[in-house]
Amino acid sequence: MSDIRSRTAKAPLVSAALILFAAFGLSACVQSKTPLLTVSEPLLGKQFQLTLYQDFTEGKALSVQTAVFRWNDTHYSLVSGDSSGVEYFVIQPLDDSSFLIEATDENDHVYLLARKLAKGTYRILPIVQEDVDEATRDRVCVTRNPIICMVETRRQLDTFVRAAAAKTDGYIMVGVISATTK
Repeated sequence: MSDIRSRTAKAPLVSAALILFAAFGLSACVQSKTPLLTVSEPLLGKQFQLTLYQDFTEGKALSVQTAVFRWNDTHYSLVSGDSSGVEYFVIQPLDDSSFLIEATDENDHVYLLARKLAKGTYRILPIVQEDVDEATRDRVCVTRNPIICMVETRRQLDTFVRAAAAKTDGYIMVGVISATTK
């Protein structure tokens, strides 16, 4: 199983994903054609720089991306930098230290789970269809192939969110949020 996650972490970018943008680079992601997170607030401030570390080998990140995002009344929009195709994203708290992220390009919405490690530092996990068993995937995914499980409702998404929240391993990214000048 870890061989599969390792290979998929280096797969070509899938159009759509976040701060968290690396989820785009993962296969088997959970996506939707319409936004499922409809209410969001600027939980990360009005503007910030995101430095995303991923593809860890021997404790070192092989890939580092930096982007600046600004709150735009309903979502965070890319201002500058490398976001792997993410145009905007929203974030909602799940509890005091976990957040659900919906990252969006022009067509798709991809989902990630962020867990606070320290102030301004988050462990980011892509929400992938392998987080649940085959029977659940057959029941919950509206359409499905080896690369994408498409969901249409928040209830369907929450099935995967609960499973992702229970994970203790798998492909991760580390995002560091820092202030920028306006």
